[in-house]
Amino acid sequence: MEGVIVDLHVLRVGPRLGIAQGTPPEKIARQLTEKIPQKYWRELGMSLTYLGREICRPSNPKCPECPVNGVCEYYRNLK
Repeated sequence: MEGVIVDLHVLRVGPRLGIAQGTPPEKIARQLTEKIPQKYWRELGMSLTYLGREICRPSNPKCPECPVNGVCEYYRNLK
């Protein structure tokens, strides 16, 4: 893998989790690859995409159901 796949879901979920900042896909990808070991890049992109599609939706996210809400900045700020 050369990097992390960044789609519209990863653009939303990465900053919400607090593991990336900003909106340009290149910037998000760079931040993720700097923080996450390369062996996890493929899984990370797919996992964040799935999380964004199913749970961390643009409106009405299902935060109480989220498996990573314990480390999520967005969820922490809702409380």
